[in-house]
Amino acid sequence: MELKEIADRISEKFAAAGHQIDRAKLEERLLRFVDEFSVPPAEAERAIISDYARMFGMETPSATSPKKSSDETVPIADIVAEQWVTIEGQIVTLFPSRSPSIAQSGVIADSSGSIRFLIWANENAPVVEIKKWYRIESAVADEYNGQVSLKLHKGTTITEIQPKDAHTPNITPISQLVPKRWVSIEGEVTTLFPPRSPAIAQSGVIADASGTTRFTVWASAEAPVLERGSWYRLDMVETDEFNGQVNVKIHAGTTITPLSREDIPKQEIIPIGQIKPGVFSVKAKVVAVEKPFSDQILQRGILADETGAIQFVIRNTPDASPLEENQWYTISSAVVDRYRGALSMQISPGSATPLQEDRSIRPNIIPIAQVVPGIVCLRVKMVQEYESSSDRIFQSGLLGDESGTIRFITWNDENALRLVPDMVYSIFYASADEFNNRLSVTLNRATILPDENATIQVRSPNEEVKGAFVHLSPGSGLIKRCPVEGCGRVLSRQNYCQVHEIQPNFIYDLRVKGWLDDGQKTYDTIISREGVEELTGLSLVSAQEMAENNPLGLDTVFYHVNERILGRYLVCRGKTFDNRLFAYTCEFQKFDAGMLAELMNRAEGSSHE
Repeated sequence: MELKEIADRISEKFAAAGHQIDRAKLEERLLRFVDEFSVPPAEAERAIISDYARMFGMETPSATSPKKSSDETVPIADIVAEQWVTIEGQIVTLFPSRSPSIAQSGVIADSSGSIRFLIWANENAPVVEIKKWYRIESAVADEYNGQVSLKLHKGTTITEIQPKDAHTPNITPISQLVPKRWVSIEGEVTTLFPPRSPAIAQSGVIADASGTTRFTVWASAEAPVLERGSWYRLDMVETDEFNGQVNVKIHAGTTITPLSREDIPKQEIIPIGQIKPGVFSVKAKVVAVEKPFSDQILQRGILADETGAIQFVIRNTPDASPLEENQWYTISSAVVDRYRGALSMQISPGSATPLQEDRSIRPNIIPIAQVVPGIVCLRVKMVQEYESSSDRIFQSGLLGDESGTIRFITWNDENALRLVPDMVYSIFYASADEFNNRLSVTLNRATILPDENATIQVRSPNEEVKGAFVHLSPGSGLIKRCPVEGCGRVLSRQNYCQVHEIQPNFIYDLRVKGWLDDGQKTYDTIISREGVEELTGLSLVSAQEMAENNPLGLDTVFYHVNERILGRYLVCRGKTFDNRLFAYTCEFQKFDAGMLAELMNRAEGSSHE
């Protein structure tokens, strides 16, 4: 109903009685009632008519909106907006008043559900109290921000009644929470955050077997302190949404019940491959452990069964103890969350029970195309090694199989294993993570088994980049590589390897380093020997002869390559990582008369405009 129509109706009523009303002030009052105080339009009309009637000393004219009241009690869960209802329920929460026009507001619940209510200050309604039961007749249901609520007006009757039979609210799984509801949940407090405001007593994460959600305990709730690692039942929490994530708010009316170990919902053992964020029990084997990088961590490692693997963490608490490698355990009520996109399991003290069994696991090997953040097992070929950009990096490069390629990195470690180019490896329990939308695998704690007699036909990278080659970097042309097996690093002019020092028996190779600009992005480009041979017409043998028979040595090949490709338009095919391009094949971009004509016509059209 439009406010203009209501204003017209009110003005006409009092004009007929010989009283003129300031139309601007009338519309301003209507707007404040409806927009600021969320009063239903019909209720605002009735209240304003009453006020003007008292002002002019006349009887209150009736509003045109009929009262649709019923003596039949409606279950709270069945209430919809724009209707008059009668309910019976228990007051479970009262909120501090945000406005002088509001006498009380809170939440009332019955066995079917709960709903917010509001009592206006000028209605002289009786004061309701928490935990008491009331019959509320002729309340109007309204909707605001997608949430249905009750407005108690002057015609609403509020009567205290005897408590109904106690009922236990249904528990809502955390994964099924939706915003703007009053629900009951059970779960374990897995994380606590420092409060960001004096209005917040506690905040953190609570989890059950279906998922996790953040919670906030308001300071005004005067609630008991929640402890990390403990289970609780929370009755009458309000769900909300922030940044697309559903969370829960704990108010004064929320009932917090600690659960003993006997009361905690029993969880069945599930396969690791079916785990998602939440609280789970698993039966798994410790297949790897590593040194913690923080004093707060007692142990990190990997658990596995036949369906998959997951990394685990045990925090350094007084009653915590580490797990033994190659030992099977039953782990109950472990908290699973995500870290950098990968699942991680937190194991609490006393939740891991060793099993008297010793059996091996057949790892679940997946193709590279199916890799997601987490723990993975792969059978791959070492395709390419990159030059180290940091002293912390032991080796990095490219792995491939029939489904595609992926970047790998091994950090400097006393147990690090160097991969040999073109060798096939079975890699068990490597860590895959995502950075800048690019997947990579870390091999430091993985089990790596070479297979010298195997071959893999690696799927060729099919990414194509067209652009102008605008810069040729030093280190291009004919280069020398370290001959030590598994190294292959580029040597300095003095035949020095960063790892193996002076290497007089070096190996020659061809490559190009530089910048390829496609008009929108500049790629830091490395072109392999095959691509250099295609572009320059030089073979490795002819380039070596050119260098040995010229006083400039290796610089002769550099200048020859520079003259052939600098400033030319190339079509390169290979693999891109961020702004890096590793090209295996390259060719000069051919002249396209049709494209030139189209560009010229477009340019001429722009100039005429």
